[in-house]
Amino acid sequence: MTTYDPYPTVTFAGVNTYADNTISSITINMGRNDVTEQPQPGYANIQLWTDASDPLAVELSQSVSVSIDKGTSGTQEIFFGVISDIEISIEQYGTDGSVAIYSITAIGPLAQLNRRLVGASGFAKEFDGTRILNILSEAFLTEWDDVSPTLTWANVPNGVTWASYDAVGQALVDNLVTNIDTPGQYELMAYSDGETDAYSLAVEAANSGRGLLWEGGDGDIHYDDYQARANATALELTADDLLAQGLKSAAQWGEIVNDAIVTYRAGEENARDEQSIILYGQLTGTRSTTLHNSADALNQAADFVAQRGYSRTYPETLTIPLHSPTVSDATRDALCAVYTGLRINTSALPAVFEYNFDGFVEGYTWSLTRYTADLALTCSAYSETYSSIIWYQVPPTQDWATYNASIQWEDL
Repeated sequence: MTTYDPYPTVTFAGVNTYADNTISSITINMGRNDVTEQPQPGYANIQLWTDASDPLAVELSQSVSVSIDKGTSGTQEIFFGVISDIEISIEQYGTDGSVAIYSITAIGPLAQLNRRLVGASGFAKEFDGTRILNILSEAFLTEWDDVSPTLTWANVPNGVTWASYDAVGQALVDNLVTNIDTPGQYELMAYSDGETDAYSLAVEAANSGRGLLWEGGDGDIHYDDYQARANATALELTADDLLAQGLKSAAQWGEIVNDAIVTYRAGEENARDEQSIILYGQLTGTRSTTLHNSADALNQAADFVAQRGYSRTYPETLTIPLHSPTVSDATRDALCAVYTGLRINTSALPAVFEYNFDGFVEGYTWSLTRYTADLALTCSAYSETYSSIIWYQVPPTQDWATYNASIQWEDL
């Protein structure tokens, strides 16, 4: 058994750090709630205590960094963004002392894409990863022609750099090429619909490419193409790691799709699963894309049906109390660096969840105090991203001779 305190620290504008008794609570939400959607901008809710006569050095649009101790040694940054809201309230005031509470909301870098326009010159036919790199580069890289022609040096504060002028972390800009999978997997049609917000255009490209646009805890923006997760090594979670209380699963009729329509540049393609239609009735789902090629649209329609044609049971949320002495330091280190798309595996689930789970982290929530750190992982099954057949999908004429000798019952 190992003891662990997360000891969170919050740093504003890269210089003003608060920790210890200043920390009341911190909640951080990152990623997405459903594998069929792109992640929303991450955000952090931070509550800090101070004496009413000792204001904290925080301002709107300042950068915010939240870090916690790792299980072994050193610290891990788990959130980076900018302050969007500040609320100050007095909890206690009088001759015996005073307490002021700062309630601060910070937003991740994806939120800034909502406020930036791109696409005035259009984009050529290109693959999904290349499209997203071009969108983000246009959105975040300040150029001379972006600066007001009437601005003079006298009106620019000392020490200003491109990064501070553009309110973007320099690391994000520097790492765009490294963090985006290019060229991607699917060819997208040319874009010529004029200037629009960068977030909508990037999400459209990511959805069409079946990839994932996500924020890292260090403030970087990443794009993983469709194949990025396929062969990832899974983090193994044991019964000592998981909080069994609160585990739940919901099989939903509304999630089943057995008649899929995928639209693309020149029309639409369709795929159906007749066995699923017999079981549940015809349940149509439509996916709008900017795909250029009909073959890609047909491929996506077939996969759409294969992944959503049948009800599957698995836990939607896994909660790990990192402060629990049963969690190993190695697991703490791995989970401190959690990210959207991390592959996880466990064989420690109750029988109602069929014991085993293999899937991916789609979103996560940190709940922190000075001494506790709960991490709730919103998950999707491997079969929701990559086709993984169940018994209903095995052809009735199939015989064992056609299978590899290493195939197990659970593989089907």
